[in-house]
Amino acid sequence: MKKIQLATVILLVLVFYSTAAEAQGRFDAYLFGGLNMCQIDGDDAGHYNHPGLRAGVGTSFALSDDSDSPWRMVVELAYSQKGSYINSTNGEISLQYVELPLLLSYNSMEGHLRIAAGVAPAVKVGTYVAFHKEESPNHEALYRSFDALPATVSISYMLSRHIGIEGRWQTSLLSITDGTSSGIYRIFRSNKGTFNRLLTASLIYRF
Repeated sequence: MKKIQLATVILLVLVFYSTAAEAQGRFDAYLFGGLNMCQIDGDDAGHYNHPGLRAGVGTSFALSDDSDSPWRMVVELAYSQKGSYINSTNGEISLQYVELPLLLSYNSMEGHLRIAAGVAPAVKVGTYVAFHKEESPNHEALYRSFDALPATVSISYMLSRHIGIEGRWQTSLLSITDGTSSGIYRIFRSNKGTFNRLLTASLIYRF
């Protein structure tokens, strides 16, 4: 399983850099880092009370030959920590992902403001589940190795030529656990289980 995950991560890296190369000078590049505030819908807990780190690299490129077009495609490669705390069982769920967000964006205010929406498929690279501080391998095994369809919306603003800030909201549209017949559902009733949901605040450095 770890070899499959590693191969998937390498594939995501290759896709990211090949996309940037094909942009042929019509792209920008940036680094970002920030804080996730997370919860997992369907785990009998609420509130965005589980913090995590999110960091990575990104690029955007115009969708037409006009490099000044306000419509751009955003591609990122990020490491993201997600999870939740469950007060009723003194439990913690901590999930680590490598994700590849693919977002359609619209730029305004001479490129200072960017609004984007899309999906952020993610490969799980780490899992920790514990109740009363005792790790639970059986529960860890329930979490899928691939979160295929997290919906993502972001808004960013460049404070200067290089420095910017971003706020982001994300939620899984497909269950992140296997074999779950209870919990909430998304999109259709048979899609029951648990779903990542998080808010992110980040700093951006654009080259």
